Parts: sequence; structure tokens; C-alpha cells
Amino acid sequence: MSTNPKELNTTVASESHIKANKRTVDASLRNLQKEMEQENTLVQETPVGRLQRVVKIYNSVKPLLAVISTLPLIPSTWRAAIVMFNQALDALAASAPDITADFKAGKDL
Repeated sequence: MSTNPKELNTTVASESHIKANKRTVDASLRNLQKEMEQENTLVQETPVGRLQRVVKIYNSVKPLLAVISTLPLIPSTWRAAIVMFNQALDALAASAPDITADFKAGKDL
């Protein structure tokens, strides 16, 4: 363990932030596990089905990514990358209803 006050403050701040958000993140991840257990894995997935699955997982993992992206313990460049990744997935999730509604396999053939 470090004796550097700056590192101790970063660690304490990160631990405090995790504790403040733990319930929300844990609940979201528990719900995701329940939903994934109920999925029918025997049915072959379509591209639209895969996209819907990714969006479902993302929506459950989103609170975790939000917490990680604000932890002072993580280097700022890493946090920025997590924020960009989160924003990209947010944009994908927002456009997913449009993609799934308009998608018809082979319609452009």
C-alpha cells in the first residue's frame, strides 16, 4: 500500500464511488443474469437477434461502465476510452429499433 497522499485520496475516492453505486450496478447485473438464463440457446441466432442481444447486455452493463469511467484510480486516457466506447454503444442501442424494424433478410437481392 502506498504512503503517497495523492494515491491514497485516489483510492479512497474510487472506493467511495464504487460503494455509492454498488447496489444499482449489482441489481442491473443480477437482472441480466436472470434474462440470459432464460434465453433459448438452441435457436440459431440471426444478425438482428445478435444485435438485440448485444443491446440487451449493453443496457445492463451500462451502469457498470459509467462507474468505471469515473473512477479516479483509472488513468484518464483509459477513462476517456471507456467513455467513447460507452457513447458508441449508446448510439448503436439507440439505432437498434430502426435497424430491427427495417431489416428483412435478402430483401435487397
